[in-house]
Amino acid sequence: METITALSHAPIRIRGVRGWPGDRGTEAPHLELAPAEKAELARLGEVVDFKTPGSLIFSQGDDAAFIHLLVDGLVRTYHTLQNGERQVVAFHWPGDLLGLAEDGRHVSSAQAIVPSRIYRFPTAKLARFLLKHPKVQDGFLVKAMHDLRAAQRQLIVMGKFDVTRRLAALLVDCSGHEHYFDPKSGVLTLPMSRDDVADYLGTSVETVIRAVTRLHREGLVERIRPRELKLDLDRLKGFAAL
Repeated sequence: METITALSHAPIRIRGVRGWPGDRGTEAPHLELAPAEKAELARLGEVVDFKTPGSLIFSQGDDAAFIHLLVDGLVRTYHTLQNGERQVVAFHWPGDLLGLAEDGRHVSSAQAIVPSRIYRFPTAKLARFLLKHPKVQDGFLVKAMHDLRAAQRQLIVMGKFDVTRRLAALLVDCSGHEHYFDPKSGVLTLPMSRDDVADYLGTSVETVIRAVTRLHREGLVERIRPRELKLDLDRLKGFAAL
């Protein structure tokens, strides 16, 4: 049974850049909002703690009554096909917005991979707020364009790369998050499971394992534990370059 605790406040930080990000594998900066704007935005919503990994944040087909901002943790969004298969659409990091909707309903489901803290804004209230605060509205537009560019890049990766290069691209992306990557040792601790990785890359767990073996054989990664990999980050970026 999932545990959800309502909290009074949390920092407002939204991840995004106006142009195409320069160096993959580095954390995107947060948008600049004035303290007063952050405070007003915070008063619109509530903070919810999802303490249990696997907690469902919203389901595909639900009414999209809220826009969600991830404060801490890691979330996967996924789409369930009619045959029951799951496609992981994205992994969301702190500062990401969740809740893509069509005709007022969510087009995917969202689950916490690790304990996660989320701001939940009523969609209608947020829309009215943005109309009255053009600078904050601009920030949300910048974030939307940032996410659109990331989705375009993912389409290229999925359409043109083999599985090993898809995996390399994911590892480079994960290395941009300091909570999971130690730049001094070069060790990445993957928070997501092999099933998550396979469903994100559009392949099987067995194929993911073979891809890790190939990267290991070519000296791009060193396996320490099942979810711990030492990365030769510079070479891995070159291998995964678009």
